[in-house]
This record gives sequence, structure tokens and C-alpha cells, in this order.
Amino acid sequence: MHAADIRQLFPGLKDTIYLNTASMNVGCAPARAAYELAVERWSAGTFDWLAAERAGEDARAMFAEIVGATAADIAIVPAVSTAAGIVAANLPPAKRGENIVVAGNEFASNYYPWLLLRGRGYEVRTLAPDGDGTVSADAFGRAADGGTRLIAVSAVHSASGYRADLAALSRVAARSGAWFFVDACQAAGAVPLDVVRDGVDFLAAASHKFLLGSRGMGYLYVRSGLLNRLQPVGPGWKAARNPAESFYGPAMDLSPTASKLDASLAWFPALAEQAALGIFRRFGVAALLDRNARLALRLQDALAAEGSGFRPFTEDHRSTIISVPVRDTEAVMARFRKANVVASVREGRIRLAVHFYNLDEEIDRVAGLIGTG
Repeated sequence: MHAADIRQLFPGLKDTIYLNTASMNVGCAPARAAYELAVERWSAGTFDWLAAERAGEDARAMFAEIVGATAADIAIVPAVSTAAGIVAANLPPAKRGENIVVAGNEFASNYYPWLLLRGRGYEVRTLAPDGDGTVSADAFGRAADGGTRLIAVSAVHSASGYRADLAALSRVAARSGAWFFVDACQAAGAVPLDVVRDGVDFLAAASHKFLLGSRGMGYLYVRSGLLNRLQPVGPGWKAARNPAESFYGPAMDLSPTASKLDASLAWFPALAEQAALGIFRRFGVAALLDRNARLALRLQDALAAEGSGFRPFTEDHRSTIISVPVRDTEAVMARFRKANVVASVREGRIRLAVHFYNLDEEIDRVAGLIGTG
């Protein structure tokens, strides 16, 4: 795997330093070609929706490989909020003392669905983050008790870049008999994930960040032992055992796999998704994740060499997102715009998100632009 081989798949990056994948990835050439072909066929009346459905199944299988699951464990949903809503809807009315535990600075898609459970009688315990924006597994352990029914976390926090100890959090959930829900939007395709090893009950991710897809595609992993405890919230023909034979009633025969939770597939995004995930197959998931880790470490070291105020997390908690405190975010962002650098500001800090399509020299250039802020 060479940088030149990767960059030819992202021609739009020729004159841009893109460190904003935590917001949205850069469209790759294969995905763009898939969209263009789909539009051409749609406008000519020759679009093949069955081919799009097959693309969705291929994407389901590839996502399963990325998170250490099987395709039968994966539902296709449009967003993390949809996935969380399905899980929340399947929690029964609370008994006395039952509660949900979630960090108070969680991204809204992994926060609002749980807050709404107050209306069903649950106490929602929101944990205040430490000064660096993190909430440790120990803090969750202190908040959870025998009445805790669900613990929700981000595998990687979207603002701070803190990578949670999923295995430790799973043990906290197990002690309480709680469901363990993970928002992996900033982790899937960015850092290694293994839902079986880490004891995850539910894991959700949208495709438009590190998975190289676009809005409209996302996934929900369900641990097989919990599948029979979930019912679809808005089932359609895609939720059936044999979808192509289930356009009409009167019978309803739901899928025995997680696909019973599927939303109707967004056909254009599914075709683009299949093409984009082909990049993971081409280079190998492990190789791309290793490159991500190396680039993140290079950025961390470059920032330290420039004397920035960045303080790195330990290796176990490092991700591809680095949050840099600066004296003047507007001044730094102005320098970025002049140099064609794309990044974000989150919680008063410069947020930089590397992905395997970034280059060493880009990392060094950005660290120099930040300097001491």
C-alpha cells in the first residue's frame, strides 16, 4: 500500500488538506462513479433497483467484517439516531428505580433518544465530563446500579477524540444487567472494533464519516442473543424474511436476522457505499487502520514539536481525532482557509481528524499552521 495508490482514489484532494472526516469524508472516485452511473440510468429509465439491493447486502457484510460481527447481526438504518430510537422503543415502561446512564456531553443522536425515556418513567443519569471532556469507565461504574437498564457511550467522542474502553464499560453494564449501546460513528473505519471481544450489545454507525459512504446509509449491530427481544419500530417489506416476496399483506413473516430492523434502502447511497467499501477490501481493513494510527501519532508528535497546548491521551484512548486548544480559534481557522486546510471547531478547540487518505507532509504543514495558537 502506497500513498500514491490511495490518493489516486481521491482526486479532489489534489489542492486541499482535508482534516474534517469527523464531520464528513471526502468522496472517493469509485463512489462518485457509482452515483453518476445511477443518475444516468435513473434518468434513462433503466435503473436497476435489484442491483442496488444487492449492493446493500454487500455493504452489510463489509460493515460486519469491520466491526467483528456477521451479516446476520447487522441492520441497515439511515442514522445513529434511528438505531438508538429502535433500541429505546424496545425498553418497557420503567419499574421503580430503573435508570439510564449516559455522558452529559454525548452527541445528540446518542443522547436525545435516551432523554425521551424519562417519559416512560426512567431516571436518566447524565454524567458530567472531566476538564478534558472525557468520562471514564470508573465514572460509569459509580453511576450504575442494579436498576440501570442501559448504558450508552461513544466509542470515540466526536469533540475530544477520546476513545472509550469498551471492554471495561461492558463489564460495568454486565454487573447491572444493563444493555450496552455504542455510538461508533467516529470509530467504524477509523480505529479497530470488535463487538464480540468487547461485549457490545448494540453498536450503531453512519457511513458519511470514516466508512467513506454518504448520508442515507448506516448500520445497527445487535448481539444475537438480544435479537428476539427487539421488535421493529417501522417495519416495511425490507423487514421480511423474503423481502422480494413481501410487498403486500395479509401475512407478516419477519426476518429471523437483524434485517427485521432494516429501514427501506436508499438505493443511490447503497451503490456508492458498495463502491467505497471496496477500498477497504482492496487495501485490507487492518492495513488502513494501521495507517490511521500512524498518521494520528505523527500529528500528535508534530503538534508537540510546535509547542502547541495539545495534551495527548494515552495510547489506549487515542483515536484519529485530535482536539487542540488554541488562544484564538478564528485566527487559526483563517490561516487554514488561506492554506486550503479544512477542519472544524468543537467546544472551543480546533478539531483535526486524520484518515488514511491524508499524507505525512500535510500533517506537518497543519501542525506548523497551528503553532502555539
